[in-house]
Amino acid sequence: MTKKYALLERANDYVFTFSTGEGKRVLEDLRAAYGDRLSYVKGDPFETSRKEGQREVYLHILHQIKLATDRKYRESVSANPKTTEADNSEQEED
Repeated sequence: MTKKYALLERANDYVFTFSTGEGKRVLEDLRAAYGDRLSYVKGDPFETSRKEGQREVYLHILHQIKLATDRKYRESVSANPKTTEADNSEQEED
């Protein structure tokens, strides 16, 4: 399996998880808690970093969902075989 294909599979897992009713509610809660606010805290770089770290998790989830639903990305993965020469040699060793 190519790395790109594995990344797409993982991104599909995010879509599956967050497309359920429960997942949509959790994503909305994360958006409300971390997505719709500024991370910057005047005079406190540590609190700014902490808040930005929280926000980054939310943004990562959104990125995975976008990646899985991006037609061009999906087509580029589909155009390539799922296995590489390295993958084949590893299977032969088993």
